[in-house]
Amino acid sequence: MAKAKKILITTESFETFVLQIDRKGKAFGHCIRCGRDIELLSIDQAVSGTGLKTSELVRRIESNEIHGIETGSGHLLICARSLAVYIEEKGVGK
Repeated sequence: MAKAKKILITTESFETFVLQIDRKGKAFGHCIRCGRDIELLSIDQAVSGTGLKTSELVRRIESNEIHGIETGSGHLLICARSLAVYIEEKGVGK
């Protein structure tokens, strides 16, 4: 019986995330889960705009109820569209 050959293949992949800032200071980028370019909010903007606590927002992102994008430098950006849908459906926030 011949011995089987084992081959290890490793690959690397890189993602590029483009964040565009308009003249009013609003950030826009591509939300993979929405499949479109949307406004992205910082965690501070989301807390101020909704009245939800940071911990609540993070929990909702982790449970995939709200879309979040973590940058390579560790910043959390929140999909404004999914946040608005969550607020409307749950009737929470300000």
